[in-house]
Amino acid sequence: MKLQDIKGTYDMIYSLGNQCAVAGKLRRYQVRPYAGVIDWMISFSLPGVTNLLRNRFANFMETETMAFDGYHAGGEKLLVRDTLYDVHSAHDFPVPENSPTHWPSYPPFKEKMDTLTHRFLQDLESCEHILFVRLIGTYEETIELATVLSSVVKHNFTLLMLNPIAEHTIVEYDWDIPHVCSLGIPMGAPYDDIWDTMMSGIICSRPVIVEEWP
Repeated sequence: MKLQDIKGTYDMIYSLGNQCAVAGKLRRYQVRPYAGVIDWMISFSLPGVTNLLRNRFANFMETETMAFDGYHAGGEKLLVRDTLYDVHSAHDFPVPENSPTHWPSYPPFKEKMDTLTHRFLQDLESCEHILFVRLIGTYEETIELATVLSSVVKHNFTLLMLNPIAEHTIVEYDWDIPHVCSLGIPMGAPYDDIWDTMMSGIICSRPVIVEEWP
């Protein structure tokens, strides 16, 4: 699929990582009605995210499979890793309320995760057309992700896969994967003009609900 092919109206638009920048961009363009499950998490491993979707978030962020993995935000937050799916919570465990060995913020965090997961899975069943946006993935990883999305999304979906390039432009790749638009864009700076071009004509039909997270 080419960029022009994905222009249009969607019932829902979700970020699939790999970091909060994607959710931030969707929020900026007012096409993110509400939070997805991993919007504000670090999910560098695309196979991990694919497995998360394949397993319909089973055992996601359970204490038995979570581990302290360092600090984030200049030491203000704990970086806590889900070892099953290689996804990090980066904003949910503030210091000093939480320590590497004691997480009193876990119960409200898990309640939030369960709420977001339930809503996400409902949307997979009910939405007529969903746009997923993912930052960084190989051709082979994208094939696997698109295959899993085809099995968990009841109706139609489009996957916008973005990979970094050095040039200040948009490169359209002919990956020939069903439902997938693969682009190369510059990263590491706002590049508002690039995102303006990319997001122009992409609309979400649902109203935006303000959710203060993180």
